[in-house]
Amino acid sequence: MRFYLCLLLFSVFYTEAVSQRLPSEIAIIGFADSTVIRVTSNTFADEEPEWSPDGDKILFDSNRNGSNDLYVLNLDGTGISRLTSGPAKEDHGTWSQDGTRILYQYEAGGNTDVFVMNADGTEQTRLTDHPARDGWPDWSPDGGMIVFSSNREGNREIYLMKKDGSGVSRLTISEADNTDPTYSPDGNWIAFNSERDGNSEIYIMKSDGSFQTRLTQNMAYDERPDWSPDGTELLFTRRVGRDLSLWVVNIRTGDERQISPAGVSMGRAHWSPSGDRVVTQFFPR
Repeated sequence: MRFYLCLLLFSVFYTEAVSQRLPSEIAIIGFADSTVIRVTSNTFADEEPEWSPDGDKILFDSNRNGSNDLYVLNLDGTGISRLTSGPAKEDHGTWSQDGTRILYQYEAGGNTDVFVMNADGTEQTRLTDHPARDGWPDWSPDGGMIVFSSNREGNREIYLMKKDGSGVSRLTISEADNTDPTYSPDGNWIAFNSERDGNSEIYIMKSDGSFQTRLTQNMAYDERPDWSPDGTELLFTRRVGRDLSLWVVNIRTGDERQISPAGVSMGRAHWSPSGDRVVTQFFPR
């Protein structure tokens, strides 16, 4: 009963957040003392931040100019630059390992596809062109492959394609949704979240789709995995009702620890290249 109540509360909160775009900001958390440094401060929805590979910039999406677009800024909140514009919704951006290219999700007319562009926003190019919802892309460390999620064969599954969008192959097969795939630093593993066991949990698998293994096991909604720079841990978002918190799980032992301050709702985080901080989205109260 408690499980279904949690799912109901999550559904209410998620619907409210998407329809009303609740204000959210970008912040940085230090591991040493859990200090929270606010990077943006406004009444808009600044979301899905990701650290640049050189550690100098933050990529994020925001509705601050009406439509949802991708932006970059400095760690202190200065030097903001808009990368995309127009009526379409662009989000879920991720840097290539060398920092020269950005993958992202493009939504128009109720459909989403995977796009790529230069890091300055030029040469925006479509990689998938399918009536299904293709999105949540991530680069392989060598930049040669792209992992993404799609419902082109029913529920959401994890797929792989070459960097030019060709050679699409399916990695997961289940009756429930699988999404948010992300490559390990060495390229040998892919983390993702799946609802195959009745609740969203964090999983890993080999980059060819084999050895699919569940890491988290609880009644909360676990999502958005992100690898530590050394590949030993996964950062993820845990959602219970209206509350989001950040957790880390060791991929070998399964040990978990919460890294976000108690009483603060934050999630959708990304590790710094140095491994001593994370950048996150949080909801001011």
